[in-house]
Amino acid sequence: MTDIRRFAQPVRRALLEREMLAGIPQAGLLLLVFLAVIFMYGLQLYFTIVPIIALYVIMRQLTKKGPWFIYIVLDNIMQRDKLIP
Repeated sequence: MTDIRRFAQPVRRALLEREMLAGIPQAGLLLLVFLAVIFMYGLQLYFTIVPIIALYVIMRQLTKKGPWFIYIVLDNIMQRDKLIP
């Protein structure tokens, strides 16, 4: 019988954690920046900075509780619907 402990490898913490920019996942930050550019520079609606900052704070709080939360929500939004006959 082989000793399974010989094959153990340490798991690095960086492999388990999400890559974050400004405390939220990259896709979430990209979405917020995209919305800010469209509303503020494209449509010149400068009052939309308040909801965008509020969305950032909400995303940051949700990411603190679960680092994969924003990724799962965005993945479910982008998922194609299937019609089952």
